[in-house]
Amino acid sequence: MASLLRPRTTVLAHALRMALFGTSLPLASVAMAAPSHHFEVPAGSLEAALNAYARQAGVLLSFDPALTRGLNSRGLSGDYPLDIGFATLLGNTGLGAEASSDGSWRLVRTGPEGVVTLQAQTISALGDENPLGPVGSYVAKRSVTASKTDTPIHETPQSISVVTRERMEAQGAQSVNEALRYTPGVSSYGANNRSDWYTVVRGFSPTTYLDGLQLPSTVNLASWMVDPYMLERVEVLRGPAGVLYGQGDPGGVINQVSKRPSTVSSHEIQVQYGTDARRQLGIDSTGALDEEGVWSYRVTAIGHEANIRDTPWEDKRQALSAALTWQPSDETRLTVLGSYLADDSNAQDNFLPAVGTLSHSAYGKIGRDTFTGDKHFSKYEKTQFSLGYEFETRLNDVWQLRQNLRYAHLDLNDNMVFGVGTTAYYQMPDGDDRTLLRYAGIENPKYSRWTLDNQAQADFSTGDVRHTLLIGVDWQRQQTSDPQAYILTTPVDLYGGADYGPVDASQFTPDTWSYSHQSSRQTGLYLQDQLHFDEHWVLTLGGRYDWARSRTHDWSLASESRARTRDEAFSGRVGLVYLADNGLAPYLSYSEGFTPNAGTDFQGKPFEPTEAKQYEAGIKYQPPGSNSSVSAAVFEITQNNVLTADPDPAHPNSDVQTGQVRARGIELEGVASLSNELNLIATYTYQDVKVTKANDESDGKTPISIPTPRNLASLWADYTLHDGLLKGLGFGAGVRYTGRNPGAPDNSLNVPSYTLLDATVHYETGPWRFAVNASNLTDKEYVAGCYDATRCIYGNGRTVLGTATYRW
Repeated sequence: MASLLRPRTTVLAHALRMALFGTSLPLASVAMAAPSHHFEVPAGSLEAALNAYARQAGVLLSFDPALTRGLNSRGLSGDYPLDIGFATLLGNTGLGAEASSDGSWRLVRTGPEGVVTLQAQTISALGDENPLGPVGSYVAKRSVTASKTDTPIHETPQSISVVTRERMEAQGAQSVNEALRYTPGVSSYGANNRSDWYTVVRGFSPTTYLDGLQLPSTVNLASWMVDPYMLERVEVLRGPAGVLYGQGDPGGVINQVSKRPSTVSSHEIQVQYGTDARRQLGIDSTGALDEEGVWSYRVTAIGHEANIRDTPWEDKRQALSAALTWQPSDETRLTVLGSYLADDSNAQDNFLPAVGTLSHSAYGKIGRDTFTGDKHFSKYEKTQFSLGYEFETRLNDVWQLRQNLRYAHLDLNDNMVFGVGTTAYYQMPDGDDRTLLRYAGIENPKYSRWTLDNQAQADFSTGDVRHTLLIGVDWQRQQTSDPQAYILTTPVDLYGGADYGPVDASQFTPDTWSYSHQSSRQTGLYLQDQLHFDEHWVLTLGGRYDWARSRTHDWSLASESRARTRDEAFSGRVGLVYLADNGLAPYLSYSEGFTPNAGTDFQGKPFEPTEAKQYEAGIKYQPPGSNSSVSAAVFEITQNNVLTADPDPAHPNSDVQTGQVRARGIELEGVASLSNELNLIATYTYQDVKVTKANDESDGKTPISIPTPRNLASLWADYTLHDGLLKGLGFGAGVRYTGRNPGAPDNSLNVPSYTLLDATVHYETGPWRFAVNASNLTDKEYVAGCYDATRCIYGNGRTVLGTATYRW
């Protein structure tokens, strides 16, 4: 089932393992050995009653909305075996509930004498999970990120992780960065209130997407933010993805999937309060707008305020996401999606010297609470909005068409003050390790981006080979303007002694400003075929050709330059998966990607794109009938044409393209909802990232622009009681280990390893859910990473957050 267009409605909750019935039996006979559960299902529409029943039972139920349209139910109250409860709700509707061997259920029309035929073969719930919709547990089984088609994850010849809505809620994630903390191959400097740019995947910065379309490419602190409350899932595809997405960094793709409209009415109000006086209100509402379910909507909104720890500032956010779906038939659907976010915030991290943080200082330790900013000068005001649509229609049994379009705009006003090293580091007269030199900067970038992706998918067979053929053309255009100014401002005493005064804004004279305007566009043509043969083999072949163009105009009072680039690149991918009957799926794959480079060498020759290739081998395991997934992968990524310093001393401040970076590693991941009570996550990553060719001190060293520890590991467990006096009470705990991480281009600094603990307590009763989440439970003080000896960053301290959610 490669189609994304799904006529079925799916209700998802924690999977419950059940017995396998392999013969045709009357409902009463099936029920004889089944345990009873207590249900309270109010009378109303049959669709709403079935949704409520499935949620209370903790099972996955799927059905065609046409089956229940216009039908009502008297409801249910009392203790019933699962199948008898279904029979009671369905009454004389002519419908029956059919069980599958994996514990899922679906509605069917009943045969003579009310007999429901329970199929002998397994009817997998994989076919019923919407890859863009809710999952209902920690374990997702389908995704569109790796193939742009609705594909089971274990048939994908590349490593992919899915963080579901349930995981984000259980762990109390307050940013996408936090949502990815228990994902292999992903490391970061920690959560940041301004951006998620600190994240690294397999040693490289990932390219970020929202609903399969690339977000604006921005400078670091201007990155597009999506509040996790707006998301249904976050997916991480590891390795180059040039075949489907075009230009991008080789670490992979982070695709954030928005909450979408549903014809099933569902609403919630959420209130939070926590550390640093954090206060948040969230609202999420979805449902049908007409009786036929042709029109449906989704509105999600949040607002929060909090103090920024160890600073005089506050962090404020308002965000709104709205979507409207029109589905006049099972063959056609149009969804319009819009979003808005406004942040009024400031810096929560400082650049501190290595002396006093990593190593001893004669003046003592520089604490995590050291404030190096400027109370009155600094500000961070960001506004972003987007509007787009997703259209899909099925022409016949073979062909379907999809078109996705989005316009996104971001506007930032950023006044910043940051440390650049002590006077002793720069060997200044009378220099010491307590006087921190500071820069003050102003950046006011604006970004506008159009993204369009056209897809034609054909599902057909040639002999014994089943094909899912994808043909696509995508187009992207971005306009960027970035006026900025920087000055060396007053220093600050790291130990609270001398007062050198605030930033003097009058120093920002016209000659300190520089301006940049860039226009870029990319057109890509891609082709992919997923071939299923011999019932066990899946071969994925893909190729893409891209044409990229850019124009850049830089100017200031002192100089002006203009540059144009025209790049073309081919990207390929091939992957092979073997699907064993016992759930094992070993695979091999090769993939390519590229990243355009702005600028020219000393002779004025435009730089060629940086190119990357990856070899990956792995195995995935999804035991039949269980709600669990285990995967292991080994990989090697080689990035060529990397910019490095021109070795000719007559060419200062120039670059050449002889650099190379290589990343190798092993990743292990296990995610399981072992029962309706227990959820587990376990991950381990070993990675060896090296600059294998360079003309400076970084040659042979680990890159340090982003954190690349050699070892990463995490473990999370959550258990909920479903019987007894404490029914509804749950506990969870997690541990995250980050190995030592080198700092400075020559790796002369050693950032020590650290281990952090997380915990949660939650309680559910009726429509209410209460939770308390703690991150870095012991409030461990640690250095998350260093760019060099002048810029080290402390990691996040302890946060505690209480949440109350009411759903109806």
